[in-house]
Amino acid sequence: MPGIAIALFFILGLVLSLVGYFWGLVQAFGEETIWGVLYLLVPLASLVFYIKNWSNKKIRKTFLIQCAGLLMFVLGGITTSVFYGQIFVKVSDSGSNVEQGYNEQSPSSLPSGFNTSPSPYQELSPAFESVPAAEPSPAVVAPVSEPISARVAPQISDFKQSMKLGYIYYGQGDYQTALINFNRALQQRPGDAYAVKAVYNTKSAIVQTSVK
Repeated sequence: MPGIAIALFFILGLVLSLVGYFWGLVQAFGEETIWGVLYLLVPLASLVFYIKNWSNKKIRKTFLIQCAGLLMFVLGGITTSVFYGQIFVKVSDSGSNVEQGYNEQSPSSLPSGFNTSPSPYQELSPAFESVPAAEPSPAVVAPVSEPISARVAPQISDFKQSMKLGYIYYGQGDYQTALINFNRALQQRPGDAYAVKAVYNTKSAIVQTSVK
């Protein structure tokens, strides 16, 4: 509501100043044609015209209306700038706070089982550690700050379960069963560095076993 009142005050000042200007222009042409031309084309000629004809009540009234309109126009413009400037600053600050709160979201928002479980690399045998880890695809790895929905959580659980079973069977020397579980994990999360590495090393172990 205050913004509307300020805008109306600004517009009223503009209208009054324009009315006073054009009314003075008509009066200048009514006085003399040369005064009308000077009023229209020469800066400050209108002020000289008003001073020269100050004794004329109608011309003096026109000048006062024009001055009042200009004053309202200037004050309205300043007030409008300050008012909407404050609103813009408040909106910008609010947006910054929301964005900062989103960006600084703690990784603890992930499921507790996902955070507290050890990295699959810690469960790998020495044969796994001999091959460098592959770079995870940016298109597959989700940002840490993004919350995991209930729809994605079961997939994470299935992925972890398949990887753990694969490690167990790999440690027991049952490479075929281990490979089945690692492939199942890779289907749950395509491109995952752990699953890709596990599949590669398990296949290598199968080949080495068959050669022997």
